[in-house]
Amino acid sequence: MSELERLVPSGVIDQWVSHLRRQRSRAQDALWLLDQGFTIHDGRDGIATADASNRWRREQAAVVDDVNRLLELYDRINLRSSEFVAAERTTGRRATDPKKAKE
Repeated sequence: MSELERLVPSGVIDQWVSHLRRQRSRAQDALWLLDQGFTIHDGRDGIATADASNRWRREQAAVVDDVNRLLELYDRINLRSSEFVAAERTTGRRATDPKKAKE
């Protein structure tokens, strides 16, 4: 089967990118709350049964990493500038890396 070229309107792509940025922001906020000592618990009927903070941290860190990869791809496709791509790789968008967050 041959590969089909599918055109997606730029407005749709921009909406997806905006959604991804909001999703990343929410995940970063959740990670910040966990770093400040907040916890998340599984429970039933308002009674906490198990601490889910570590699982939630892993999930949110994965969201941030996935969105960063997608946005880097978006930047490479749309900007097509090797200087920009090199600059993005050196500064990075890794908000989950505590060493870079302090810099």
